Amino acid sequence: MELILIGIIILALVLYVGVIFYQRRNSKQIDALQDREQKLTKLPFKKTMSAARQQGLAGQSQEEYAKWQERLQEIQKNCFADLERKLLLAETTNNRYRFFAAAKTIKELKQQLTTVQQALDEIMAGFGQIQADATANQTKAKELRELYQKLRKQLLTKSFSYGAAADGLEEKLSYLETSFDKYNRFTKSGDHVEGKAILGQLDKDITELNDLMKRIPPRFKELNNEFPEQLEELRQGYRRLADEAYQFYDIDIPAELTDLDQHINTTRKSLKKLDLTAIEATDQDIARRIDHLYDVMEAEIKAHEEVESRHDELQAFINHAQKQNRELQDELDHLNQSYSLNNNEISQAQELKHQLDEIRTTFENDMQEVAGQTAVYSMVAENYSTAFAALTEIEKKQKVINDSVQGLRRGEEEAQRSLQSFEFEIRNVKRQVEKLNLPGLPRHYLDFFFIVADEITKLDQELNQVKIDLDVITKELITTEEDLNKLKEETNALIDSALLTEQLLQYANRYRHSHADVAQASDEALRLFNSEYDYKQAAETIATVLEQVEPGSYKKVEESFYKTKDQELKV
Repeated sequence: MELILIGIIILALVLYVGVIFYQRRNSKQIDALQDREQKLTKLPFKKTMSAARQQGLAGQSQEEYAKWQERLQEIQKNCFADLERKLLLAETTNNRYRFFAAAKTIKELKQQLTTVQQALDEIMAGFGQIQADATANQTKAKELRELYQKLRKQLLTKSFSYGAAADGLEEKLSYLETSFDKYNRFTKSGDHVEGKAILGQLDKDITELNDLMKRIPPRFKELNNEFPEQLEELRQGYRRLADEAYQFYDIDIPAELTDLDQHINTTRKSLKKLDLTAIEATDQDIARRIDHLYDVMEAEIKAHEEVESRHDELQAFINHAQKQNRELQDELDHLNQSYSLNNNEISQAQELKHQLDEIRTTFENDMQEVAGQTAVYSMVAENYSTAFAALTEIEKKQKVINDSVQGLRRGEEEAQRSLQSFEFEIRNVKRQVEKLNLPGLPRHYLDFFFIVADEITKLDQELNQVKIDLDVITKELITTEEDLNKLKEETNALIDSALLTEQLLQYANRYRHSHADVAQASDEALRLFNSEYDYKQAAETIATVLEQVEPGSYKKVEESFYKTKDQELKV
């Protein structure tokens, strides 16, 4: 029983402590909420509203003020009373230990106080904006008025810089003055919102006017001074060039100058409309056309100097190229009697002559026009440049043709030397074979020997023609040289086989009586040697049997053979 009693006492103490804890926590929250509510009621509403009222409100400003005043009164009348009621309710329920009800009311108070706080902040900002608009309007109006006065003074003291645009600018200034008056009326009546809108438009209009007054003087200066001075300079320059018989292609400079005069006068008058975008585009076009006239005249002057300075050089170049062409054609005619010209050298030289004739004709026509003072020097200079380039290319081509045909005689001489070498080599082949006194030669060897001999004979005949074709001869030289080299290889093989067979037969004699197979192989080798003239097969026949009887014998005979070969062939 005592334990139960103790447990009950401990539980009661815990419950008591818990009650005290929750009651004190809620009390602290309620006190904090009361402080927040008191601070909201003590905001400087009257001071802020008074500062806004002192601006002498009217129109939209008055409407704004009334809107914020109405919202403030509604909060003061309804919201604050409701907050007081809920604060009392929260305190009462907490004192009566109704903690859940107290907590709910505290939560509602927090949300409501936050809402009221936001609403009051917005209302205070609204009243502040009314005052700020009035102050900002005064500052902006002063700034715009100063800029306006500056522009008016500038137009008054420097009207000469604006030409026909001065009247249009004056009209804009008058319109701005009217806008200022309108702003002043609304400001005096207290409608600062409408005044702010008027100032916004004034700001835009004055900025545009300021931009116009910066852009117009340079354009007027161009139209009134720079362009006319440049046109006069162009007229004087053209008259001097015309007196010196200068001609101009595809442009009527006096007409162009007159048209530019009219264009400048029209554009100068159009300044009154203040359409600077169009005027600037027109000025750019005028400047471009004037620059083009300067370029045209300067080009003719430079071209005149070039024509005078390069005339003699070009004439000498033409004479030299034509002289080279005549010499080339004479050389080609002479060579054509002895050689076949297979690369159209003659027709190429004739085509180059035609080109040179055309260059000379153009040159002479230009000189006639220069002499007759009807030449457009820029066109003549262009013809000169074209002629120099063409003549340089023609000389290169004539040199290539000349170099190619100069090689014909050298080619013939080299072919003759090659022919002599071939004749010597085939005679040497014949002497080598004859010196061996062989019983005969294989048919395929003889056939190939006579083919090579015929090739050399044909080459000799080709080189002894009245008119030779070196292209054909060159191909035959290559073929003959290849066949002759092959013939020498076959001759060496034939000689080696014949001499080696003889030494093998001599070596086999030591076994002829003791080995029937050696005797039989020797007889067969002799038959092949004396009747078939197949020296290679004869050597292989006897060598095969000797290797069987005496291994290494073939290598021994072969080494001995190559040691004595040179003495055997020596003439």
